[in-house]
Amino acid sequence: MTPTIADEARPAVSRNALLLLAGWIVAGAALIAAPNELAGRVLTFVFVLLGWVLAVMAHEFGHAFVAYKAGDHTIRAKGYLTLDPLKYVDLGVSIVIPILAVTLGGIGFPGGAVYLREDLMRTRGLRALASLAGPLGTLLVFLLLIAALWAVALSPLDTPGVRLLCDALAFLAFLQATAFVLNLMPVPGLDGYGVIRPFLPAAIAQPLRRFEGLAILALFLAIFLIPQASLLIFAPALFLTDIAGLPREMIQAGWDAFRFWS
Repeated sequence: MTPTIADEARPAVSRNALLLLAGWIVAGAALIAAPNELAGRVLTFVFVLLGWVLAVMAHEFGHAFVAYKAGDHTIRAKGYLTLDPLKYVDLGVSIVIPILAVTLGGIGFPGGAVYLREDLMRTRGLRALASLAGPLGTLLVFLLLIAALWAVALSPLDTPGVRLLCDALAFLAFLQATAFVLNLMPVPGLDGYGVIRPFLPAAIAQPLRRFEGLAILALFLAIFLIPQASLLIFAPALFLTDIAGLPREMIQAGWDAFRFWS
């Protein structure tokens, strides 16, 4: 069959994305069959980290898809529509800070980096929507993880491995809740600020662009050095997980298993 113009224009999902998804599924299956406690904890770590990368891909794809529809057609050439995790990577923003945040504090810090051409988007409202689309992608992942968790928990299987998988899914879902809350904060460099930035006067928005990286670093340090600051993330995140019916003890068990070295 001869491909149509629409087919040629539709980006294919990258091999890297499919391999990562397959690796996550295999890690989940291995977790169910874990032969001992240490193996289960190590596999929980692998399962959660791979799942976190997949969630970041969904978040960044949300930004890219809406930006593309809004008029930024450079998105396609950059490969952002292929779900390739390597296209979303910035060493500091994508790897170092997020891994530290997850392993040290159990917080889903923003982990991707897509560069959007806001000047090509048709309206200020669409620019704001492109920023909001990322957190909405995170929220969708959160809901899918909750659904997967309850599907596993309500299955006839009740083994230590299945319980480990449920705990890992619970902790991964909690990370999405923290990421959703954190990303919506109106701090320069985060999506919450990106939603309001198109409506700010240029005299305010332009100078703030220079401080976006510093603002994120300052927020990261504040969360881990000032106990009250972390409550701004954890309290609303736990509110979301409570609404979803996610037991806090299951989240805690997943967090404990994730930190296999402790």
